Amino acid sequence: MRRWRLQSGPSFNPERVIVGLGNPGAAYVGTRHNVGFLVCDRLATPGQARWRAARYRAEVWTGQIEGLPVCLLKPQTFVNGSGSAVQAALRTFGLDPSRLILVHDDLDLAFARIRIRPSGGSGGHNGMRSIIRTLGTDQFVRVKIGLGRPPPAVDPADYVLSPFAPAERDDAIRAVERAAAAIRALLTTDLDSTMQQFNQPNGIHRPA
Repeated sequence: MRRWRLQSGPSFNPERVIVGLGNPGAAYVGTRHNVGFLVCDRLATPGQARWRAARYRAEVWTGQIEGLPVCLLKPQTFVNGSGSAVQAALRTFGLDPSRLILVHDDLDLAFARIRIRPSGGSGGHNGMRSIIRTLGTDQFVRVKIGLGRPPPAVDPADYVLSPFAPAERDDAIRAVERAAAAIRALLTTDLDSTMQQFNQPNGIHRPA
């Protein structure tokens, strides 16, 4: 039987690992590439537990969400190397990739739109590519938050590492909240019903 002991308190056996992708460090706080971190912060129940450093280069929160024991994970490896932290967390908790929910940004999805997928390729996302390669499978749920494509004159690599424009911030916050709601639904409702509810054309047009 899998058992993982917290630094203090009883053994904790999460049913799911929820991973938000982002880059560590003050320079990346609030950037587009870090929306996965923002969703994890939104999901962490205030007062129930604190984020702490894991030995496998990740920030970890363990507690109850929607009555289920879960682990929230923010890899500190930078996005492109996320696979090693995700694999180590799953091994630590004795879970296979089917128990993983991954949340990340998506350039090919309309701005602020949410899309849930049960499996699939990387879609050009380097963090997703790292995780698929390390786990040896793409059979895990992902929750995508749309960034939309940058203007033609802007390099996509620079775009994802930039902060949201002031006119975008409210809509970005709402997208993070909606992604967190989608993950809560995934914990309590079947996948098809959750996809039907959240995979709607709710993308928000940027102000001109």
